[in-house]
Amino acid sequence: MEFGLDLYSLGIIGLGLALGAFVKGLTGMGLPLVAVPFMAGFLGAEHAIVVMQIPGLVSNVWLVWSHQREARVTPVRYDMIVPACIMTVVGVWFLAVSDDRITILLLASAVACFLTLLVLNPSFRLDGFIGRICTPIASLVGGFVQGAAGVSGPLFSTLIMSFRLPKETYVFYNGLVFGLFNVLQIIAMLCLGMFTMERFLEGCLALIPLCAFQFLGMKTMGYASPRVFTGAVIAVIVGMEIKLLWEGLGL
Repeated sequence: MEFGLDLYSLGIIGLGLALGAFVKGLTGMGLPLVAVPFMAGFLGAEHAIVVMQIPGLVSNVWLVWSHQREARVTPVRYDMIVPACIMTVVGVWFLAVSDDRITILLLASAVACFLTLLVLNPSFRLDGFIGRICTPIASLVGGFVQGAAGVSGPLFSTLIMSFRLPKETYVFYNGLVFGLFNVLQIIAMLCLGMFTMERFLEGCLALIPLCAFQFLGMKTMGYASPRVFTGAVIAVIVGMEIKLLWEGLGL
């Protein structure tokens, strides 16, 4: 099979996947947003997003399995999951027919609002009347961007963080939500003819750095205190925001 990529390009892609997988294992998020921009520079945006579905699904299933004990104490937020799932399918259709720069900038704007709240008010929670209004709206936007750009981690990870879950439950919930998105995206991409055999094989190849570095990140998480963990999560979200603005503005 001809990949059309030299060893240097493959090394850059592997580095992006390795870094994203380590962050994913440590915080439960970060794999697509780190890896997709790396891959998109060589494969194109649609190609990169499609290829990432295989390692993304494996990564999230791995997290859910590793933290499965949290399933007994994790509340299911249908007001977040249902709107997001519907709009994820719509977003995949948009990806197939349009440019994703506008949706990336839309995501960056939404995440900036959540980050401002978290920084200015660390005890911020989306509950009560505000939670019932904001959560479905944010989920609609995030679901659309997940399907269209493949990177809604900043929004949903920030949203889930506002629920103030313990770190193990937070990682479990991230894996559960994004794993569900992966399944929906794969089904929609198959229906739209976007998931070719070549892209499937490339996705399988991406599992090599994923497995090694996500395992390392998951082991590191066990040594992180809640304060360090929260700081790491916020740092990753800030990094994601900067990357989104960079990509969306074409800098």
